[in-house]
Amino acid sequence: MKLRVLFFASLRDASGVGEKQMDVEPGQSVADLWRGVSAGFEQLPAKVLCAVNQEYVDSDYLLQEGDIEVAFFPPVTGG
Repeated sequence: MKLRVLFFASLRDASGVGEKQMDVEPGQSVADLWRGVSAGFEQLPAKVLCAVNQEYVDSDYLLQEGDIEVAFFPPVTGG
């Protein structure tokens, strides 16, 4: 299935990519997708925040038919 994959804030800056189109298999976890898209970019964190179809999900969320967009955000910190 085709997915629109979005990268925000420091993830976009570090990867040099704001958006890409990808073909993925249904049943793949969002964490597996992140490992695939972040491979080769040492400066990208291992863990990120994720949203599917504009709703936050856990990294173990399994992509399914009908999902059209996955967004990755850097971990939130602050004080």
